[in-house]
Amino acid sequence: MQTKYFSALAVGRRQAMVLGALAILWPHAARAAAANPAEAFVQENIDRAFVILNNTAVPQEQRYMQFHDLILSLMDARRIGMFTLGPYANRASQAEIESFIAAFSDYTIRFIYGAGFAQTEGNAPKVTGSTQRAPDDVVVSCEVNGPNAQPIKVAFRVRRSGDGRPIVTDLQVEGVWLALLQRSDFTAFLQQNGGRIADLTADLHRLARTR
Repeated sequence: MQTKYFSALAVGRRQAMVLGALAILWPHAARAAAANPAEAFVQENIDRAFVILNNTAVPQEQRYMQFHDLILSLMDARRIGMFTLGPYANRASQAEIESFIAAFSDYTIRFIYGAGFAQTEGNAPKVTGSTQRAPDDVVVSCEVNGPNAQPIKVAFRVRRSGDGRPIVTDLQVEGVWLALLQRSDFTAFLQQNGGRIADLTADLHRLARTR
């Protein structure tokens, strides 16, 4: 992995940490703020993730698999993953795309899971409102206290899946959209590795195993 890519990943850790924070926090927090369907969707699934991650009666690996399945059901991994590849997606075979999406999903979810346990115990999220950008595009805003009790502003971009379900297509932390950051990261890696998506896929698998 090249230095530039590691540097970008370091920035991504803060975003993954915050998403992890929102995943393990008190289930009663900010219920009153869920004033519309998109806000309710975000708060409800923060609560569901909290229940999974804090159920110490279940072995850790089983909790991870439950968390993995929940997050995978909430995010449009294919849409996000294809966006992060940018024009490189047009040069890839279908098999390369499928392998990348699987690696991208596993890396992202495992990173969020690890960051949530390591960094966020005791913080509490709050849905603070939302902005409807289009009938099928709502940005739900939240705040969560950071390690030094400093509020961190987070937003989820909620759209609709093909079957009409609400689904998360991006995360913003302190004004930076995660998908844009990942696209920059992956573009840098691909530029340094001959545009080989298989190499990026292998590296994401490697990074996921170290989480």
